[in-house]
Amino acid sequence: MPLSRTKRTHIGGIWSLVAFLVAAVIITYAAGRLDRLLSEAFVYEARAQTYLDLLEVREQFEEIIHERSLALRELATFIGENPFAKQEEFTQRVQNIREVDDTVINIAAAPDLVVTLIHPLAPNMGALGLDYRTNEDQFPGIERMLNLGKELMTGPVDLVQGGKGLILRAPVYWPDPDFATEGDVDGSKRQLWGIVSLVLDYDQFLINSGIREAEERYDILIHAASPQVGVGPQMFTYGDRGLLEADTVTLEFDFSFEEWMLEARTKGGWPKHAPDQWSKRALIASAGLMLLGTLLYVLQVSERRKRAEVLLSSGIEALNDGFVMFDAQDRLLLSNSKYKEMYDLPSEVLKPGTPFAELLRIGVKSKQFPMGRYNEEEWIERRLAIHRENRTSETEQHLSGGRVIKASDRPLADGSYVGLRVDVTELSHAKDAAEAASKAKTDFMGVLSHELRTPLTVIMGVAQLSRNARMLSSSKALLKGYEDGEISHAEAKRLLDEMYDQLSGLMNRLVQSGEHLLHLINEILDVAKIESGSLVIEPSHCAVQDIVDPVIEQLRTLSSKKGLAFDVVQEADMVFADKVRARQILFNLIGNAIKFTDTGFVRLVVKPVGDVVSFEVHDSGAGIPEAELQSIFEVFYQVDSTATRRAGGTGMGLAISRSLAEMQGGSLSVSSVVGQGSCFILTLPIRAAQSLEVNAAA
Repeated sequence: MPLSRTKRTHIGGIWSLVAFLVAAVIITYAAGRLDRLLSEAFVYEARAQTYLDLLEVREQFEEIIHERSLALRELATFIGENPFAKQEEFTQRVQNIREVDDTVINIAAAPDLVVTLIHPLAPNMGALGLDYRTNEDQFPGIERMLNLGKELMTGPVDLVQGGKGLILRAPVYWPDPDFATEGDVDGSKRQLWGIVSLVLDYDQFLINSGIREAEERYDILIHAASPQVGVGPQMFTYGDRGLLEADTVTLEFDFSFEEWMLEARTKGGWPKHAPDQWSKRALIASAGLMLLGTLLYVLQVSERRKRAEVLLSSGIEALNDGFVMFDAQDRLLLSNSKYKEMYDLPSEVLKPGTPFAELLRIGVKSKQFPMGRYNEEEWIERRLAIHRENRTSETEQHLSGGRVIKASDRPLADGSYVGLRVDVTELSHAKDAAEAASKAKTDFMGVLSHELRTPLTVIMGVAQLSRNARMLSSSKALLKGYEDGEISHAEAKRLLDEMYDQLSGLMNRLVQSGEHLLHLINEILDVAKIESGSLVIEPSHCAVQDIVDPVIEQLRTLSSKKGLAFDVVQEADMVFADKVRARQILFNLIGNAIKFTDTGFVRLVVKPVGDVVSFEVHDSGAGIPEAELQSIFEVFYQVDSTATRRAGGTGMGLAISRSLAEMQGGSLSVSSVVGQGSCFILTLPIRAAQSLEVNAAA
């Protein structure tokens, strides 16, 4: 089945761009919606807290007024039964009323609306003889009370005896058995005796009722509105009248004599958003960018996969050898034209889905395969049995035409397998060389397969999980709570935090695997450039601190996680080196020291030694056997120990580091004692050597 060329795609293609833009719009809308929900939730919480605080103020307010109202009713009852009581009787009676305390400025009785009885008498002498009919400030309120025929509270008012007071008044009528006296008959049908009044200290009342304390946090308005018809507009009692037109939390007082309202809002108005709203917005924006970054990464991975498929197809077809691939059910998946040529098979047979057994039968019928002592069916069954063993095999096939084919078959993880057919008829003399090349390839793949496959597996796994972020447990719980409408602000925040934590953990694994994979690829590229002589070194005079500090900053966290002491002694100032490559060497040396040291310390000592700067990396690790001290600088070489296998790596780092040091006119050496630790010494010149200057000029 000859392979056809596939049109190359690009990440900037129209569909990738559309998908990215749609995702960006959706994420932006979701982020904006979430921001609005958080703001609304904060305002709602502020209103709820205001309501709870106002409930407490209202209870204290009502308690004070109800207690004083009871005292006033008790006094009105006494006056109704004793309309001709004298000052002494009045004083004695008032003193027996338990609701009267030091917040009450005075209690007075005014027969025929003239104050003649008052307690306490001495400090309130100035109020005796007050005729309410002639008091323009207080008489309208009294007249309104008489029209209503029930108690009424007014204030604050300027008192005759000085100061401000809150006055609670009640009408008193002459005893008359023909009329009820409980306030259920219009006052115009009874004979008025006068009024009784109780004056509260206005400022003390505001403190005791909790209004003063509440004013520290809220704008407050208390106003009264009469339910009766024709008695005038709303009466302002206390607070900012501007709140009448504002959006406030409102509570009604439970007073029998009049409807009173308590309105409030937070100081200066309701907040637009929470104080930490910007930090939440930053978090939302970070999550959105992370999602967009993940999508972009997935698109890039998809595009790279497409390109890899195109490259694979082109590469397979370009092979000078036969290539074939079968699935787990032994059906043909693909093959190249060289495979068709080798076995002289018709094109209509080499199509996807053709069973392997049918290809064998066609080959037998065309006399391609010598069967020896076996008949056709026995030979085919024998080949199928070998094939079904599903193991790697390398055999030589001698075709009837005299052609010798080296057949290499390798099974894959899913049960399918690939086969490579090499015509070795004219190359049998190169068999040893081919085997050596195959072994080198196997060794190389053995070193890199685990190191490359592991981060790629993690990256693909995390990408799959992130693509289905709605299936995360926290996402499901949050969505269900939102759809049911029963989720609280705190629960929503908890679920959001949980979802962010899950996504953050996935992205951390993704970044770590990507960095590890990039490191491996960079090492491979560096080896290739060094061996080809194409690696460019650009040394210059630079501060040692510029080389050392970034490395220390990156690796100190790693040493802290392992509980190692990480000491740095820096005594050199300038060095002639390529900063980037010098950092690469130090990063590799210190990283290895931390990696292979379980307890103890890692120490970096930087000092001038003659015409060079010495970078000494000491550790208290397991050490390296003396016989292997030079071998560790060879490409792909690793000390064979349990610690080395556990730490992993490709074995290229030290080889690259020594080459980079030598290319800068320096050196890299090692000394070690098994069980005590190792010391790697990197030397770089302080000044440009003549040879380096000549090379740089060239």
